[in-house]
Amino acid sequence: MDNFNIRTNCIICNNLLNNTFFTKDLSIPISCYCNESKDSDNIFIPYNVYTCLLCKTTQTKYLGNLDIIYKFNHADSTGDIMKNLHKYACKILEKYMDNVTNITEIGSAKGILSSLILQEYKNILKYYIIEPQFIGDPIEKQIIIQKFFENVDVEEYSDSNTIIISHVMEHFYNPIDILKKIQENTNIEYFLLIWPDLEHYKDNNIYHVLNTEHTFYVDNNFIKLLFNNYSFEMLEQIKYENHSVIYFFKRNNNLKSQELININYSIDTYFNRILSRKQEIIDFIKYNKNNNKQIYIWPASVHTQFLLMITEIKDIDFVLDNSPNKIGKYLYGYNLECKSFEDNNNNDGNAIILNGGCFNKEVINKINLNKEQILIIE
Repeated sequence: MDNFNIRTNCIICNNLLNNTFFTKDLSIPISCYCNESKDSDNIFIPYNVYTCLLCKTTQTKYLGNLDIIYKFNHADSTGDIMKNLHKYACKILEKYMDNVTNITEIGSAKGILSSLILQEYKNILKYYIIEPQFIGDPIEKQIIIQKFFENVDVEEYSDSNTIIISHVMEHFYNPIDILKKIQENTNIEYFLLIWPDLEHYKDNNIYHVLNTEHTFYVDNNFIKLLFNNYSFEMLEQIKYENHSVIYFFKRNNNLKSQELININYSIDTYFNRILSRKQEIIDFIKYNKNNNKQIYIWPASVHTQFLLMITEIKDIDFVLDNSPNKIGKYLYGYNLECKSFEDNNNNDGNAIILNGGCFNKEVINKINLNKEQILIIE
């Protein structure tokens, strides 16, 4: 594999894909982190999306090289929404802890959720973390397996009866293979899935649905049907902060197969609504530039990369963020210097575009500018 491969068949039903949304491919940065230098090389790959004519799953046509996409970790849980999500997920486990033995979490760069669970539930003796690029500080009872899950043998976590996947399932290029592997591991009785609320994102114009990391879209109810077909019955489905959906499943090998089809797919409407706001953003930038304002956009994340890719907006001066791991660096693909949100949110010489979806509420009340200097994208 070079920089990307081309997907030809549906990841859910294997139907041949041939109907892209964009008549001409766009171009998207392959990675979502920030570069140390403005002169760093930035790789772009083509961008387009298919919607399967059978199951109505929308998926990206081009699949980036994983070694490039995940070269550096950028998933910083610095805001209250993510911190409270971990606490909430930990609390959900309480009613099941009499039956949970050891836990295996697939994908966890820092081990934040596992640390909370181990602190709260002393009966857990082993907590396996399957993560090829773990950058946290391991604590007692955490066992780090530095591999991709696809390359892990069952024997390496055979004394677990519970799987946790938090904001990782949507990253898999072949999610069916993951579900089959877990289904075949008869030790696994419980499955806690934390899924980004892509349905809410799509219906509310959040620019974080399909990119080089999130490569497929399915409805929230589709997740229930999909897991049903791989022997996991849903016991709970809880929406959290318009950000995530938390599912808890229990193995049931007697479930009847369900038809897999997305009902609320309408991805064409989503893209058209995004494109319809392009002129509004251009007018905001032009007005503030004419009034000698510098244009800032928040945050330094895939939200902003996606907006810049889909609209081809120019004339933004800086990107803002709260993460100390991004400040002073440059947004991959666009070489926009990342500045501290705390230091630049009340300067009358600035105009700010807020493009963080549900995260906007974490910062909007901290901005003290005239209304014509703030544009909220959501």
